[in-house]
Amino acid sequence: MKQIAFISRMMGLCIFLLGLNGLQAQTPEKIQRITIVQMPNEYYIEQAKLWKKVLDKDAKNADAWYNFYKANRYMQITSGDDNVFEVDRFKRLAGIEKDVEKNIPNTFEANIIKWANGGNNPELFPYLEKAYNIDPSRIETYDNFVAYYELKGNIEKRDFFLKKWYDSGEVSPGLLNYNYNVLMSLKPNAILLTHGDNDTYPIWILQAVKGIRKDVTMINYSMLYSEKYRERLAKKMQITLIDPLESSEKDIEFRKNLVLTLAKNAQKSPVYMANTCNPTLYESIEKDVYLVGLASLYSTEKFDNVAVLKKNMEKEFAIDYLKTNFVADKAETAVSYANMNYVVPILSLYEHYDLSDEKEKANEWKQLVIKIAKGTEMEEKVSDYFNEK
Repeated sequence: MKQIAFISRMMGLCIFLLGLNGLQAQTPEKIQRITIVQMPNEYYIEQAKLWKKVLDKDAKNADAWYNFYKANRYMQITSGDDNVFEVDRFKRLAGIEKDVEKNIPNTFEANIIKWANGGNNPELFPYLEKAYNIDPSRIETYDNFVAYYELKGNIEKRDFFLKKWYDSGEVSPGLLNYNYNVLMSLKPNAILLTHGDNDTYPIWILQAVKGIRKDVTMINYSMLYSEKYRERLAKKMQITLIDPLESSEKDIEFRKNLVLTLAKNAQKSPVYMANTCNPTLYESIEKDVYLVGLASLYSTEKFDNVAVLKKNMEKEFAIDYLKTNFVADKAETAVSYANMNYVVPILSLYEHYDLSDEKEKANEWKQLVIKIAKGTEMEEKVSDYFNEK
């Protein structure tokens, strides 16, 4: 039984980072990476004001400048309004960058801000290198190096920074666990489409550092908008990928046909989409997309995906961390929202065992999905699902 329509009804667009409820603080707080902890737009507005007060007293405070910049940047990301504080948001960030150069030049913070505010412009790469050379232990540069070298096709240097990142102890154990199970959803030599940071970097780390499922070719959807990355991938797979930036029509065509195009790869590798992918990637081929775990397989041949789902989740997955987790995790909130992607696969197994009159197994999966959903946006939906049974 296929579950794609069910996914759409239950969850809509599955993404790792969802808005969290938070209170406005009265003291400035270190702004956490938005990929780990995303707060409401109001939080970043308040924090920007609080850090500005710190800077008004000490304009040479590099840490304050960095947090002030991040608060403003994340305010921009979490707001649907181009005008916050009645100043164009892009001009505001450019103004902060200029003030940073004036007050704390040649610091780690000044260089990383210059790079970050350039939108991954390769011409600004020397600023990222300068930041790293000033303090190689600051992990803020690592993911930037990883993405830069992936786009450049320099896998050796990409893997160097993946290992540094892993060795720092700052990589989320929960996200590693989650993405291990994504990989365990796949057939050998698979192609996997991912969506963002938390379903991409951990997989690279698992492959490059731990040697897990190196047979899988992972493609980050966002990176396909880089011409050189797209051309290198097309050459490797012997396929033709159109330029999505040529026009809005080309972008729609690109998204609509991406999976079909990837499926034409010369190696005949099976194509999967992580459960975190935008549904627009498969809405036109929904009848040929089958949920098999934390990923869905494109297949023009019908098969019993529940049997595959059962095998993957009961024999291949490492799910002890979902039941009892003793490891401290700075990304606990991000992990919690990532784990919402288990909801539909688990409910599929619950239905299977319930219909097979295997009540004990059905109840085991029921209790686990209730635990996973607790405290998330899925809690009410899961509760309603069982109340309607």
